[in-house]
Amino acid sequence: MDFTLPEETRMIKETARQVVEKHFMPLEHSLPDRESTYEVPAQDHQRLSTELKSLGLWALDVPEELGGAGLGILDHCVVMEEAWRCTAGRRLWVSLFFPVLHQLGTEAQVQRYLQPSISGDIHGASAFSEPGAAGDLAGISTTAEKVDGGWLLNGTKCWITYADTAAYCLVLARLPGTRRKDGMTWFIVEAGTPGFTVTRRQQMLHGHPTFELSLADCLVPEDAILGEPGNGFASGSSALFRGRMTVSARALGMAERCMEMMVNYANERHTFGKPIGSRQAIQWMIADSAMELNHLRGLLTRTAWEADQGRSMRTQTAMLKLQASEIAGRVVDRAVQVHGAAGLSTDLVLERIYRDVRPMRIYEGTSEAMRSLIANNILAGESWH
Repeated sequence: MDFTLPEETRMIKETARQVVEKHFMPLEHSLPDRESTYEVPAQDHQRLSTELKSLGLWALDVPEELGGAGLGILDHCVVMEEAWRCTAGRRLWVSLFFPVLHQLGTEAQVQRYLQPSISGDIHGASAFSEPGAAGDLAGISTTAEKVDGGWLLNGTKCWITYADTAAYCLVLARLPGTRRKDGMTWFIVEAGTPGFTVTRRQQMLHGHPTFELSLADCLVPEDAILGEPGNGFASGSSALFRGRMTVSARALGMAERCMEMMVNYANERHTFGKPIGSRQAIQWMIADSAMELNHLRGLLTRTAWEADQGRSMRTQTAMLKLQASEIAGRVVDRAVQVHGAAGLSTDLVLERIYRDVRPMRIYEGTSEAMRSLIANNILAGESWH
């Protein structure tokens, strides 16, 4: 039984590591906004995006026929792992490819919205979360009513990333008289449409803001609907599975960076004439972190590989996302503890990574929701190994 990564995957991983070390790491301490972990200076954005495109590391999950890298899930994960070792320029690695637009869109919709997004000329945003339905996709209350001339949308969306600069938003709404999964439908709403406004910036712990959106008698044309009315739930939830795996890879990359910093500091920092790595308390933190990260790497590799084989991995991806976010949180916390006051200061990237890792227990499914999902699937007879 071979537990090593396939040769092509190893090459992709090494290429990603080299570009991160050469082009992204030097920017970590020169970012104009030390609160942000996603943006880079405008003068660097074009240079870096061109570099990623030339290396085939742009639009990772976009099919090749649409102009993307067309990476499988395992290859996508190893790139995300390397990218998230660095705290600078993460937005450049975030794909703005929307599978729902690819799956349900007409040729005209793909050409008007998806292709320019893939090339980087414009970008969109995906709006499904609501104040009362952030973790419950089937609990949305935004409505879509068929009227003369198109569809009338009413509701509020929140926690929407990139909404302030998006050329369009994919909005999930509910048809009148329907409940839960029934009647959920996607619509394309262009920026500037009357009744559609970005009402509030929501500043987040990790410095990457989200936005609240309002739809008040927002009239969109008939051709703004994606697919058939009522088919929105399945297409929306399917994207979560890949998302949970790539989020897990991000968590692994951040935790590994902190592990390396923790080990180096434990060897270099001396107190009372000895390196702090000689203290049992420090050794145990390093040992626990090494064991957990070793387990996480194996789980991520196996889950991603099996998903690439076309196997249903609903329960396994929930397990992975849950463990990745919690393990990474513990490792990062230990690294901060080992560094003492230096770990809390902006002199090091640890405090920034600490802010980045905490939200991972919430987005793409909270830890509590993942535990319930895992248990419910197993009780219903679904395989969990």
